[in-house]
Amino acid sequence: MKEVLKQGRWIVLALFTICTYSCKDDNNTETGTFDPSKPVAISDFTPKEGGAYQRLLISGENFGTDASNVKVTIGGKPAVVINVKSTYIYCFVPTGAFSGVLEVTVGEGENAVKTTASTPFGYQKKMVVSTLCGFRNNRDDQGWRDGPFDGADNVRACGFSNSGRMAFDPLNKDHLYICYDGHKAIQLIDLKNRMLSSPLNLSSVRNNRIRSIDFNIDGKYAKKGDYMIIAADYDGEGNNSPNVYIIKRNADGTFNDNSDVQILASYKQCNGASVHPINGELYFNSYEKGQVFRLDLDKYFETIKNGGKWDPSVTQNNTIFKQLFTIADPSWEFQIFIHPTGKYAYFGVINNHYFMRSDYNEVTHEFVTPYTVAGGYKVSGYKDDVGVAARVNKPCQGVFVYNKDYAGQADEYDFYFVDMLNFCVRKMTPDGIISTYAGRGTTTAIADNNQWGTDDGDLREVARFRDVTGLVYDSDKNIFYIHDQVGHTIRTISMEEEVTESNE
Repeated sequence: MKEVLKQGRWIVLALFTICTYSCKDDNNTETGTFDPSKPVAISDFTPKEGGAYQRLLISGENFGTDASNVKVTIGGKPAVVINVKSTYIYCFVPTGAFSGVLEVTVGEGENAVKTTASTPFGYQKKMVVSTLCGFRNNRDDQGWRDGPFDGADNVRACGFSNSGRMAFDPLNKDHLYICYDGHKAIQLIDLKNRMLSSPLNLSSVRNNRIRSIDFNIDGKYAKKGDYMIIAADYDGEGNNSPNVYIIKRNADGTFNDNSDVQILASYKQCNGASVHPINGELYFNSYEKGQVFRLDLDKYFETIKNGGKWDPSVTQNNTIFKQLFTIADPSWEFQIFIHPTGKYAYFGVINNHYFMRSDYNEVTHEFVTPYTVAGGYKVSGYKDDVGVAARVNKPCQGVFVYNKDYAGQADEYDFYFVDMLNFCVRKMTPDGIISTYAGRGTTTAIADNNQWGTDDGDLREVARFRDVTGLVYDSDKNIFYIHDQVGHTIRTISMEEEVTESNE
């Protein structure tokens, strides 16, 4: 609220100043012509602090009236000048204006007169969108290539061209895995070494529709992260189609083509599999009738430990694989996102554009029949609003993020998700309020009238995405990682940083 009031005061001041000097010009009481024989002076500016794209009003003398003849830099970065009168300049604060040194230059060549404000503008860093790796050339024929994040187009990593979902290795936050619906390999994005590789080509998996990645938690028979669990969308063998696989971590801590891969569950058309973060059960689904199944992973680990043979058939082992409920009708494509406390889960219904919520029964250790909480049932669109009044268009991967402002409340997490065909990242509060967090650049969209694009920068003013499908969050570093399918890139949302020669 303080920020809104501050913005309001500045807008009123700017409008008052513009009106005042417009009236003076109309009465020909002030010509306002720049005089290169006289000094240019900055007497004040307002507001005194702010971030990129903050509107700034600079007061002073001898600015002239030709905006094309005036240059403003803040922290050495050029500002966009909107309007100029003899005694004020209206501009926007540029990105990366870290030092805040405010300079105005009027005129060109020998007639240029430069001045510096006596106090710096208080530049405030903000979260911005950047491109981590990947690229798309003008012909869109760059293909897939493992390699470094940086370098020439024929060297650096590229690909990321199918719908993807990501997951951090719980034992190494510098290792980010990504799987694809249509590209068989699971790739490793090594954030420390800035390298993309494909350690798991999954020759034993029946098809190439890998829909999700998760990991086991600490339990009676296995330690946290000992196993990777992936879901494969496959129905080539009827009700016994391998759908969920479990991959054992190698002794050296890696996952690769030498890792032991076993079928964990066989049914058909699984869109995703998620592990309960507290109790460790596995929940997976089927596109067939919108079913949700539960498996106590300890039963698998106990069987293997005792030398037994695991039977993955869901239909033949309905006491081990329990069908909990169906979420709606047949052919519901959805994925399961479990709250960090394990108390509830969101089901993101991708092809029907809404979210359901299922609460967790602490006694039975099962999720119960879900209910709709946000978006329009079978109605796509774009609208920031509350609950079912909001509109989304193919919501894909989501992640819960702790919000310190909610400390002490019943739910301390917001839910962020990528809205694929709205080309943006959205946020849903515990009360079901959906807002747009990043994308659909307000200013960049003006140029081509598209809400989609490849622009990095300010979250709402500049940044644009295209068909975003994957999203994860590193809470230690406060960084979001976004998979931009059509842009063929991995994008980030993080606090902007000053780049110096020592860390370039």
